[in-house]
Amino acid sequence: MSSKNEDQIYRKLQMYLDSLPVDFPETESGVEIRILKHLFTPQEAEIALNLKFIPQEAKALFRPFKKKGWTLEQFTEYLLGMAKKGAIMWIQSEEGVNYFGIVPLAPGFYDFQINKLTKELAEDFDQYCDEGFISGFLENGILQIRTVPVEKSVPVEYTISNFDEIKKILINNKRKINLSPCICRQSKSIQGKGCDHPIETCMSIGPNPRFPLQIGRVITNEEALEVLRKSQEMGMVISPSNSQWPFLICSCCGCSCMFLENLKKYENPARFVNSNYYITINKDLCTGCGNCISSCHMDANKFNENDVSEVNLGYCIGCGVCVTKCPQNARTLIKKEKEMIPPKNFNELYQIIAKRKAELREKRKINKDYGKVRRIKF
Repeated sequence: MSSKNEDQIYRKLQMYLDSLPVDFPETESGVEIRILKHLFTPQEAEIALNLKFIPQEAKALFRPFKKKGWTLEQFTEYLLGMAKKGAIMWIQSEEGVNYFGIVPLAPGFYDFQINKLTKELAEDFDQYCDEGFISGFLENGILQIRTVPVEKSVPVEYTISNFDEIKKILINNKRKINLSPCICRQSKSIQGKGCDHPIETCMSIGPNPRFPLQIGRVITNEEALEVLRKSQEMGMVISPSNSQWPFLICSCCGCSCMFLENLKKYENPARFVNSNYYITINKDLCTGCGNCISSCHMDANKFNENDVSEVNLGYCIGCGVCVTKCPQNARTLIKKEKEMIPPKNFNELYQIIAKRKAELREKRKINKDYGKVRRIKF
């Protein structure tokens, strides 16, 4: 395959990935193509172009390659090779049947690089977050980032909705929970920028492509609750996927988390986070100890001229971490008047996103000046 043809196949794959619910936008630097080259050969990129978002058996995907003279065995071996290096979705049924599918960058094939991430890929990913990926993630206006308040931070007078009470979700959970290392903290560590927060904190719930990749371990509901308890004690932000029955639960920090770290670069970043709470301060009780400033992962707090704490609500994501760190009980979580109800599950969330992206595509056709490189300004 010529160099020109290789470039074309990677660009086609970039455009296909960009059509998925999580955007994969083009950038001026072309860093997104470097990311693809880390994980896909030109032949594998061509195979990936024929995969579907809903995983299927190899025989259901084989027809285009049969016409090229391939055998089903050859095609299946290629898929397994791509799956084992974490480039595509791979789900194995209890009967041992393999299903393969295309998967976004994150959450997706970047997360599948847990325990095998290279410094070069980590650096390219950070560059991509800065140049286009995060903007693409936020652009469609559908919230995909959610926080739930620290359990001890919510006043007793508030009724917490079931989807905001993570403890109740886990107690009633009937699906498998997989606990794995945090790819964000691994990325920072391999670049020499690691923080001191626990690394084994990321939970995925339900059918999981991480199982055949042997990433992480299956834990019980009780063990999951203990992980979250320790995360809250460490002052981390509990961030489930934006659905009433989450398929991911992360314990995030502003020093390593790719989303929180990059959100802080935007004006009024709280608008991109689904949260039903915000902070208020009793200035008569505040002694200016500074715990709220050092504990906030979004840099939402500061001192005024009287050395009393103030909060910028444009940056407050309602996690409640600072409430538990205030020795004077000067800070309180207030529930918003209009409750934001997340989609029911993964499927409903991605259906909403797909509809919104279709609307945006029509907008781009009408407004040709919209441009190829999409970016929300800082």
